[in-house]
Amino acid sequence: MQVQADTQTQWSSKGLLRLLRATLPPAGKASAPASSNFDAPPQRLSSDQLAELAEKWRRRSAQGDKGADSVAIALEMLAERRAMERPSRFQAVGRRISELMQLS
Repeated sequence: MQVQADTQTQWSSKGLLRLLRATLPPAGKASAPASSNFDAPPQRLSSDQLAELAEKWRRRSAQGDKGADSVAIALEMLAERRAMERPSRFQAVGRRISELMQLS
């Protein structure tokens, strides 16, 4: 008889947030209202903010953190993709206005 055990743990986003919250130091009464923000999703970072964050991870990589380089690469790729989103949106709006005004 064989018993198969699921060795891969699956986490939900709320479960991960609770785990991270549990690792934080205990908060005083002054910061108690801020604890309700833990369940909210994080704000979307701009391409400039992502590039700045990638630079910080590059510095960590230079200091010997072996996994920091792959994080920096991922952040840089996302920053480039977000930087390209804006012109394409503006171009789409411009095309639509041109179509409506029958300029094209």
